[in-house]
Amino acid sequence: MRRTTLFVAAVSLSFLALGAACDDGGAGTTDDAGDNPLLAPAVEPGKADTQYYNPDGIEVEVDLEADIEASAYQIDKAPAVLGQFAMTYFRLKGDLYLESLAEQASNADRVEWYIDGAWVSNRDAGRDAAKKTHFRIRGINAVLLEKAREGVQLGTVFEAPVPRNPFTIMADAGKTCGDDDEHIGLSQSTYWYLWHPDLASCTFPLQKMQITVSKMLPSKVTYPEYDQLVADGKVTMVILFGQIGDGAITDSDPGVRNMKRFATWLTQAKFTEDEGAPVGQRFSRLIGDVTVEVDLYSPRDFSGLSDYSHFGNFQKAISEHEIVAYDGHSMLGASDFWSRPTYPSFYQIFLYGGCLGYEYYVAPILAGKGGWDNLDVLSAVVEVSAPANDYAGPFLAKLIQALDGGGYKVSWKDMLGAIRTRVGDSTFGMSGVRDNCYSPTGSLCVAAPTTGDAGSFSADPALAIPDDAPAGVSSTITVDQDLVVGDLTAELVIHHTYIGDLVVTLEHDGTTVTLWDGAGAGGQEIDQRFDVKGFAGVSAKGDWTLHVVDTAAVDVGTVDHWGFVVTPAE
Repeated sequence: MRRTTLFVAAVSLSFLALGAACDDGGAGTTDDAGDNPLLAPAVEPGKADTQYYNPDGIEVEVDLEADIEASAYQIDKAPAVLGQFAMTYFRLKGDLYLESLAEQASNADRVEWYIDGAWVSNRDAGRDAAKKTHFRIRGINAVLLEKAREGVQLGTVFEAPVPRNPFTIMADAGKTCGDDDEHIGLSQSTYWYLWHPDLASCTFPLQKMQITVSKMLPSKVTYPEYDQLVADGKVTMVILFGQIGDGAITDSDPGVRNMKRFATWLTQAKFTEDEGAPVGQRFSRLIGDVTVEVDLYSPRDFSGLSDYSHFGNFQKAISEHEIVAYDGHSMLGASDFWSRPTYPSFYQIFLYGGCLGYEYYVAPILAGKGGWDNLDVLSAVVEVSAPANDYAGPFLAKLIQALDGGGYKVSWKDMLGAIRTRVGDSTFGMSGVRDNCYSPTGSLCVAAPTTGDAGSFSADPALAIPDDAPAGVSSTITVDQDLVVGDLTAELVIHHTYIGDLVVTLEHDGTTVTLWDGAGAGGQEIDQRFDVKGFAGVSAKGDWTLHVVDTAAVDVGTVDHWGFVVTPAE
């Protein structure tokens, strides 16, 4: 099961009755078709993309710890609400992006209280509010982007100035510690979102919340589950262009204009508009042997996360499409729309473009899908100023590249790199992709074979891989057992500063099988098992040779470990 994410796992803030929204999606909109990403030259995953996404960030888990004051009926929610103040503080500084735990405010296990000299879970802490004065919340996912990631390790501590009683901050500090935004308005219910303790006017006594890195989460190169997307010979995508302006929907609304632009892009990219689309407009194109079908819903079909009159269209979009993109207001997490639909069981990719989708709307989608096994989610950690064209466009362009003779080598890093280039920053990230199984070199989820009657053979050569050398480097394992190969599982551990340069083959008894062929782009580690076909029925006795070639200059690495397990034929 996938539990963690490449960038973040987010939790929504729907318990706060906020009706405001951030104004995203309209930036840069013009009436012409603009620069069409679907017509950009296909760039093979490789070093040309490195500067755009490597490195973007790291994911960690942190523990929050602070003092707290609240009334008896508010005390159980107080820790998570106080955490929202720290979330805003770090988001504004650009140092650290915390998940929101607002819906898990009284979580029985993640919230702990320091009572009588020991940490006690909220489940066992009882109802005596007088004893609940110091808390911690364990295992919160967080993101560090760009330079903020440097030097971070287990035990690194960040500090955030926060109040002691989050429920009385308006009465205690007035408007001195918050940005009185004209669009939202500073009030007790919005104070956490507009929290700005660095203001010169903020002289109210505050405390320092401790945010301690408790776990470093690895990042590795993964891919969309292409095998599932194309299994039926069709990939279906829908883009929901929500209303961005206020008042009645007109043709001048940025959402309408962006939809028209995207329709023009599709036509320019040789998509054909289909007659009789069930909702909005439908375009399709045969790419390789796969039909790509793209539906565009206008703001009149679904205006956003408060459009209850068109909820049926929202449900239809989610029920019938493998890729669902939303561009519209986030309602500051107050909308329950992502919790309302019935989600299908097939694999889906969600591209969420509303503000702070990272903080608010990954969790209800995750809950609706019942886990990460059939779900990947793109979202942003900040207030988004990029319309759907700037993230759904590059995503679709990279998808076309993968399908159109690209060997499905376009990774999530490649897609995020293209989005980063278009948007101009690296605030978009992916949730749920760390444990994806598909790769162009075979499944990343090959289980370790049972030993039993099998033969297991391995080596730890620590071989340096010569840079840009066609001769490469080889390591040989000699098997002295006369086993007839039924199944063979190989394992490979290579550290290299650009694994997309590498070609790795396994040779035995005149047969050569390619394990790795230039996949992985800017990833720096291959640590994978391979279900190897091609040796069934032959004797395992003799030499098995692993050959590794670095096909491009600059980057270097080592073959640290390799081996294989032979399950004898019955």
